[in-house]
Amino acid sequence: MKTDKKKSNVNIKKRIKNTFAGEEHKKHLQHGVYASFMTVIVIAVIFVINLVMGQIPSSKTQIDTSTSKLYSLSDEGRKAVKNISQKVTLYYYVKSGSEDDNISKLLNNFKETSKKIKVEKIDPELHPAFAAKYTSDTMTSGSVIVVSKDRNKILSQSDLYETQVDYQTMSQQVTGFDGEGQIISAINYVTNDKMPVLYTLTGHDEIEMGTNLKSSMEKSNVDMKPLNLLTSDQVPDDAGVLMVGAPGKDLSKEETDKIIQYLENGGKVLMFTGFNKDDMNNFNSILTNYGLKRDPGIVIEGDSSHYIPKYPQYLIPELNSSSKIISDLSKDTFVLAPNAQAIKKLDNYRDTLTIDSLMSTTDKAYIKKVNDEGKITAEKEDGDEEGKFDIGVSVSEKLEDGKTSELVYFSSAGMLSNDSDTLVNGGDTSIVTAAVNSLCKAEKGSSVTIPVKSLTSGNLSMTARDAGFWSVVITGIIPLIFLLTGFLIWMKRRKQ
Repeated sequence: MKTDKKKSNVNIKKRIKNTFAGEEHKKHLQHGVYASFMTVIVIAVIFVINLVMGQIPSSKTQIDTSTSKLYSLSDEGRKAVKNISQKVTLYYYVKSGSEDDNISKLLNNFKETSKKIKVEKIDPELHPAFAAKYTSDTMTSGSVIVVSKDRNKILSQSDLYETQVDYQTMSQQVTGFDGEGQIISAINYVTNDKMPVLYTLTGHDEIEMGTNLKSSMEKSNVDMKPLNLLTSDQVPDDAGVLMVGAPGKDLSKEETDKIIQYLENGGKVLMFTGFNKDDMNNFNSILTNYGLKRDPGIVIEGDSSHYIPKYPQYLIPELNSSSKIISDLSKDTFVLAPNAQAIKKLDNYRDTLTIDSLMSTTDKAYIKKVNDEGKITAEKEDGDEEGKFDIGVSVSEKLEDGKTSELVYFSSAGMLSNDSDTLVNGGDTSIVTAAVNSLCKAEKGSSVTIPVKSLTSGNLSMTARDAGFWSVVITGIIPLIFLLTGFLIWMKRRKQ
């Protein structure tokens, strides 16, 4: 046993000796040098990759996986940013460590989209006097200050998020991120000297804009003012557009003459109508002067793919994509026009007028007369006029002095409401905003209005035909497939 131990110790000593001498030593040394060399190469490659990746814009390396693409710029937003005419600085006024991730990434995307945009972060604790340059009020941490050489606009963090009241808990719930829309609106504001003015006619029980549409007008930097033509000599000279929002009673002859005079001088009018029980002769004379008339009945849609389920008078019209107003809208835009009236061309009108359809029904639509109680029956009956009807048109006329008068007319007052707009995920607001921007001749880029990006699940817009199809699939076809599958499995097992 002792002899074996001695032999073992001798062998270990020999191996240790051979490790540091001769061929075995050389092999170990070569492996060590090779491993060290490869380690250096790998570290160098990683360093170079990090260096290169650091030069690539974060918009190319960071993937926005949020459903609504919260901090990514939309295609419309990119076009608007690339078209700005002067340099703009976006100051992110926020305490270090309290940055909002969505806002930080969004600002970075603005900077990377245009060389004319610079982004700086200002810590209020390190720069306490900074806010006084732009406001005498207290500026809250998290604000974004948009600054050009002549103007500035402050957006608080609450301006960049949409909130709604949850009436079950009576608390405010954050429902959307409006960072892109508000910042682009602010950029347009600080880079444009003149903002369009929209006058809204008052004094005739007009329907007011819903909050969705008002918010969109504000984001478009449209200055809205009321106008009473009974007390005003004329439509003011600074009017970009006059809006007549579905008056509930007729205008006076004097008011009508002032509107026609405004149009004949190259003015722009956006008009809505609803069903009126009383005569509207003076108001209708404006339409007549521009080659139009409205049918007193209500349009019912006969094609189930163009109305809301169970409500064939709630029209989802076909949009004329060749129109300059419609062409800039997303292809996914749906418009809801409740209780619309058919707009018809007069048999005779002056040849200087150009009348174009903006939106219309299908050729399966028909007109129902309203009874003395203000009600209609939806069923088609003998004598009901059937066909394709316009429910939105634009009229233009080139004048001798080089100006162009324009009238945009929608025959559904419901398009102004939040209720209709919400059912089509903002489609009504989109088309009305596009009409205002077109009439105001907003500069390229400055007319872009980016909608709020939802943080909640949106409404599913579905026509009556779609609703019927999916109802059959879900309640009929899918259960039948399961029954057949189960029956076949049962039959197979029974045979076994």
